[in-house]
Amino acid sequence: MEITPLALLTVAGAALAYSGLDVLRKLLAEEIGPIALLVLLTLGSMPLFVLWALSEGSWEVGAGYLVPGVGTIALNVAANLAFLQAVRVSPLSLTIPYLSLTPVFATVLAIPLLGELPTALQNGGIVLVVVGAFWLNLPADGSVSLRAVGRGLVEERGSLLMILTALCWSLAAPLDKLAIGASSPALHALIMMTGITVAGLVLLGARGEMGQLVTRRWKLVGAAIGVTALGAGLNFVALTLVWVGFIETFKRALGSALALVWGRLVFSEEILANRLIAVLLMGVGVALILW
Repeated sequence: MEITPLALLTVAGAALAYSGLDVLRKLLAEEIGPIALLVLLTLGSMPLFVLWALSEGSWEVGAGYLVPGVGTIALNVAANLAFLQAVRVSPLSLTIPYLSLTPVFATVLAIPLLGELPTALQNGGIVLVVVGAFWLNLPADGSVSLRAVGRGLVEERGSLLMILTALCWSLAAPLDKLAIGASSPALHALIMMTGITVAGLVLLGARGEMGQLVTRRWKLVGAAIGVTALGAGLNFVALTLVWVGFIETFKRALGSALALVWGRLVFSEEILANRLIAVLLMGVGVALILW
């Protein structure tokens, strides 16, 4: 499958935006709960997507939009809930690595849903990226081994929940592409953000946590809203330019590499040799995909 320079730049831009969002969310996590933060980000980005849709001048939604449009909203909400439950019941070190499976799931699911079939070389690249990302997400101090993570799949309830999270996010990607085909990137983004906001508000109300929406860190929240809109917008545009498996693989590879950079610059985290090797492995994987 051919990957044009425009597609590559668009996916890279989305990955950069989401990487910046990860940093901002980590800075905000101590004060704002995860569901409240999700609502603030989706609600705050909605006016930007309204402006984008107005600039396009088209508000038409095709008959084929309903199922994938509603489906991707439900999957994004389910993924966030499964993620929260996973980290609540199990150690991060034994659950986060399973998110590295997202590119594999996305690639496999795109075959029946979109007819997107990567070449053997591209599939090999995807495998290398997943292995590197899995390795990178293991604890840096060596306190958890590959064997322990594998054992955690059976013994830790959160492991299956994290795999469910990866599966939900992976299935949402091809559904997003189908929904965009029946509308437009701007209109689908607006509808999706609206749906997630409504679901988040319902959850906050049911849990009695509406007060978490009030914060004094509006500058950081504003920056996070900006990169949320930028990342989602570029991601949806990328879906019109290139195959789903590449988008998820490249975002995972670049995002993982940038996590080391941000960790060092913002949080003074040490960069160890084994993590650099993992990043190199992912780089080789991406190179194979682009070959």
